[in-house]
Amino acid sequence: MRPFTYERATDLASAARTVAENPGARFLAGGTNLLDLMKLEIETPVHLVDVQDLGLDRIEPTGEGGLRIGALVTNTALAADARIRRDHAVLARAILAGASGQLRNKATTAGNLLQRTRCAYFYDTAMPC
Repeated sequence: MRPFTYERATDLASAARTVAENPGARFLAGGTNLLDLMKLEIETPVHLVDVQDLGLDRIEPTGEGGLRIGALVTNTALAADARIRRDHAVLARAILAGASGQLRNKATTAGNLLQRTRCAYFYDTAMPC
């Protein structure tokens, strides 16, 4: 793993600005994918902006009867939510089947959607592995 700097974001706007203005900067939340890729030097960020404490970890009802799932909701929280278990049982079961308890406790909704898969078949062939 290469050296990097770290900061804990205090608000969304400054976190976005920091990453936008610093080539090689990356957001960090749960880190279950990014840290693995850093260890393999597939990802080599020079600066990490930790967004874990920005309040994006809520599951809230919408006016239309749906649910708004925050980007930083952990897989554990999502799978355990009574509304998810009741109305979206397949999602809850898929989350529980997809990783160990340790990973579910750290992995986030946004991280799952944005992860760079570990399967070599899907790696960008332009990137050295």
